[in-house]
Amino acid sequence: MQNKCPTVGPKCEFCACSGKACQSRFPGLKVEWPELIGVSGIEAKKKIESDNPYVTAFIYPQDVIYVRAISCCNRVLLYVPNDNCPNGPVITRPIVG
Repeated sequence: MQNKCPTVGPKCEFCACSGKACQSRFPGLKVEWPELIGVSGIEAKKKIESDNPYVTAFIYPQDVIYVRAISCCNRVLLYVPNDNCPNGPVITRPIVG
């Protein structure tokens, strides 16, 4: 299967939070989606962007290393198996940041 996942992410809106710590930035909106582990990357992206229109979900193969030390309040990173990107199941807990 051809890999159709991005190799670069969105322009980062830097912030000092990730996950539940970002809740005050997005009152009433979701910032974590543990229930999406195991769901198709494409379906998870749709759900996340529907739940929180201020973020963009990006699907990456699991071997892509993204600097987690930098928190970006406008993105959610979704990791799927290398050989099934973007359709594979999400393998890490999706969170804002």
